[in-house]
Amino acid sequence: MNTFARAIAPAIALCALPAHAQEVKADEKGLTLDAGPLQLNLGGRLHLDASVFDDPALQRTGVTSADVRRARIELSGKVGEILRFRVDREFAGARGWRNLWASIEPVKNLEIKGGNMIVPFSMEDMQSSNATPFAERSMASALTGGFGLGSAISSGGRNWSASVGYFTDALANDEGRTTERGKGVVGRLTFAPVRSRKAIVHLGVGGERRTFSAIERVRFTADPGSVFAPNIMSSGTLGSLETLRALNVEAAVSLGPVLVQAQALSLKLHRTLREDRSFNGQTVQVGWIVTGQRHAYSASSGIFGGPERRKGGGALELAARYSRLDLVDGTFDRGIGRALSASAIWTISTNLRLLATYTDNRVRFPSGDAPVKNRVGVLRAQVNF
Repeated sequence: MNTFARAIAPAIALCALPAHAQEVKADEKGLTLDAGPLQLNLGGRLHLDASVFDDPALQRTGVTSADVRRARIELSGKVGEILRFRVDREFAGARGWRNLWASIEPVKNLEIKGGNMIVPFSMEDMQSSNATPFAERSMASALTGGFGLGSAISSGGRNWSASVGYFTDALANDEGRTTERGKGVVGRLTFAPVRSRKAIVHLGVGGERRTFSAIERVRFTADPGSVFAPNIMSSGTLGSLETLRALNVEAAVSLGPVLVQAQALSLKLHRTLREDRSFNGQTVQVGWIVTGQRHAYSASSGIFGGPERRKGGGALELAARYSRLDLVDGTFDRGIGRALSASAIWTISTNLRLLATYTDNRVRFPSGDAPVKNRVGVLRAQVNF
């Protein structure tokens, strides 16, 4: 059985239930099957990118690419109000499993989840790629883990969220992200001291501590705004690892159609036989929904989403971002990079979005090497259901 068939096999099996025991509905949320206490939804996402970029290593400008950024089948469901599960399979780029987890809610507002999932550390990582206002995540996100395999306990209320879990290397990760990050504890806490129809103030902090086996390695890389362009920065492979400690501090303010977000990340590698390494990154971004909608916000998970759409209406958003990544520690010099990005996003409907992002990158090297510059433009057509 091929991987696609394995991914949708549960849906096929459920469709074989007696006709009187099920109800099947197809709408903007995909294909939903309701069989009494069991509910199943089959959806997916398709992101098609056309990009133009420079290749500093080959001294080429205006290189073009047209490729599939994401092609994902997403199966989710629940049994009653206690058990939930999700299975995502990626068929483009770094193929493999993404979300592959099950969770239970033994008491209200307390969830216990296990499997392959986004680790609860960074607001930017936890925002869906269907809703982010840029073609790729920030340069600073090179220091975050993305997916991990493990278990977590989460809770949340009207103006707060808390998650803590134990994770090891991911089964698979997003394009450009390594699966290796050691094993250890990761947690995130968020609070919204102001939450009204006119304004939202969000504060959050994430922490991470991982340990490594003697043979494990890590590598931090940053793309220049498109995964189809060569990486603009890389730490190289780092070994002799003992522990990784990381801290993320985040804040956001939503005022009507304007959303301002900021994150600051720091990471330290403790190593045996070799010098320790410390890196850091920062991101500030602003989004303005020209058509007047607000950005969706879930306080119980501490995440901002795309525009709150009015029934039958689309949304136009403009966004700008400054991101910085520092991979310099003493004589270790892999550069200090900054990226300036601008985006226009047209959310046509619940299922269709067009996005255009331009990014200007510059990396300087305190040791005296020549700086590296790169410009990247991406046009994306996105379908999700």
